[in-house]
Amino acid sequence: MTDCSVLIITGGRDAHLERVVRGLERAVPRPAEVVVVFMDQPDGQVPETELPVVVGHVSPPDGGGRLPLAEARNAAAGLATRPVLVFLDVDCIPAQDAVGRLCRTVQEHPGSLVMGTPRYLEPDWLVRGGRAAGAAGADPDALLRELSVPHAARTHLTEGPTQDWQLVWTLVLAVSAADHARLGGFDTGFSGYGAEDTDYSFRARDAGLDLRHCGAEVFHQHHGVYRPPLHHVSDIVVNARRFRQVHGVWPMEGWLEQFEERGLVRWDREGEVLESLRTPTEAELAAARDEHRAY
Repeated sequence: MTDCSVLIITGGRDAHLERVVRGLERAVPRPAEVVVVFMDQPDGQVPETELPVVVGHVSPPDGGGRLPLAEARNAAAGLATRPVLVFLDVDCIPAQDAVGRLCRTVQEHPGSLVMGTPRYLEPDWLVRGGRAAGAAGADPDALLRELSVPHAARTHLTEGPTQDWQLVWTLVLAVSAADHARLGGFDTGFSGYGAEDTDYSFRARDAGLDLRHCGAEVFHQHHGVYRPPLHHVSDIVVNARRFRQVHGVWPMEGWLEQFEERGLVRWDREGEVLESLRTPTEAELAAARDEHRAY
């Protein structure tokens, strides 16, 4: 057993959660604790498991439809009792050795933020995987690796220290509980989707933490995405402005450029202006939806 708490936040992703829990059951060594926090899902239940599980619930702070991502991660960290925290997205099935490698890296390199390695399962992974899973001696990790692809933005990363702070994503991230507490957790001023993880990483950098990349693999379960994320325009605008105020630079510039091209926002790249002009139409949302790529 490895002395860490695996932290999972979820909202209405029961099938994904089931697969993540089954993945954690395969972990060698197993985590000492799994903390699951449900967002705006008061009836949420963790699948039956022999793993030691702690459950929490959070609701949107404004009672609206925004996902309380920062609040949920902080709640999970608050419920955790182990000295190492492993944030794991509910979409991400861990490889058998992933949790152990992440925990060990934090322990061996005190004062570090440690990124894992996400791979993205192809849209037909469940069908193809189901056909192959019954093969004699099938290795689940080898099968998931075969059914997935790396993220193009991360292929240059190698094991060890890095300065790619903008690539810190909470879908697989490890840190000591003490360092997380010293950072004050995630900034709940970021509401809904966008930039709360980059803010966390920049504050970790500014606080003197090191950043390390670890080859611990997790397999991101496919779901359709919006390219760009037009369904989150409102959140992204609010959070980008906050990020600019705190850190002096704009986050998510690629998305902001695409929003600007569509006439959804007015944005001054060199200044402080970012404002919404209109909401995307149903036709625009439909056109942006992509069900066919791995990510």
